[in-house]
Amino acid sequence: MVVNENIEHEAGRLERQTNVSAVLSEVRRADERLVSLVQERPIATLCAVAAVGYLIGRVVTRLA
Repeated sequence: MVVNENIEHEAGRLERQTNVSAVLSEVRRADERLVSLVQERPIATLCAVAAVGYLIGRVVTRLA
């Protein structure tokens, strides 16, 4: 029936919106934690980022 299909469509849309809003709130929370970590420990963060970049560079050059 058309009515049931519309209801199911609306329910699915609301569920997706709820999932998206939950994901967005998690991303915002992770961003806030990351910003506070960088503000509290800038040198340690810089060293960690440099180490990760070095490792990624080593892996990429081995694959090429």
